[in-house]
Amino acid sequence: MFSRAILISLVAVLVFTTQHSIAQKELSGDQVVTFDTRPGVKQSVLILEPKGPIMGVVLMFPGHEGVVRFVKTNDGYEVETEGGGFTAQKTARETFRDNGLVAAVIAPPTGMERGLDTIFRSSKEHTTDIVQVISYLRQKYGKNPILHGHCRGTFSPASIATHLKNDGIGGLILTSPRSKGRWGAVTDYDADVVNVPVLLVQHTQDTCPGTLYRMLDQVIDFYKRSSKKVDVILVTGGNGKDRGDNCQNGYHSFAGLQKETATAIAGWVLERDFPRSIRD
Repeated sequence: MFSRAILISLVAVLVFTTQHSIAQKELSGDQVVTFDTRPGVKQSVLILEPKGPIMGVVLMFPGHEGVVRFVKTNDGYEVETEGGGFTAQKTARETFRDNGLVAAVIAPPTGMERGLDTIFRSSKEHTTDIVQVISYLRQKYGKNPILHGHCRGTFSPASIATHLKNDGIGGLILTSPRSKGRWGAVTDYDADVVNVPVLLVQHTQDTCPGTLYRMLDQVIDFYKRSSKKVDVILVTGGNGKDRGDNCQNGYHSFAGLQKETATAIAGWVLERDFPRSIRD
């Protein structure tokens, strides 16, 4: 748990970093912003803005080991990923943008380029890195970002919201939330802490052992203990071909229904009507 003194020190570090690590001009459009977060450590985030008015901000944590690389192209940026699942997919990012949302994608920090394990995602160091990104997004857009993780990426939003006691966070989106297995579960964090809105998105045919549909109720019950708003979107059908890994592709990442799923999530973020069941 973070003490009040630690939180205050993080804010102080943020002010210094924002003033000294980011170009003094106001940044806009598609961009990669890099922060000096800890001694010798840099944290980068890809920020993709919608073409029209900005209605909200979603901070996306890729799944699996969170390995992504940002590649500059003539049209902006592409994201190279190693099994990052739904939150690393272009369809999800572009659908969010089409609905007026900033899509911000987190890369591994310096020294963790080979991947993030549960221990790091649950650590004070990870929160120290991400709190600077959160504060920058809040300052730039005037909105509390909603943290969105997929599969093992759900550990990051769950941990960070717990450490920060929800401060500066607009809500959590957990797609294919971890509910059991050797990597742990989002329910392993302190209970009765997260009080921001929570959206859980689950494929009913997911065969990944750590994110089975039959385990979803325990995740729902966990967050309902402290949050007054816990919503669920169930996805059925689509393309179940997992290309040899049922915890990265296929139903687990809503293949064949990614656009529909991302559109429903955007509706939730924008507090509009959204489908609670998606089928092909």
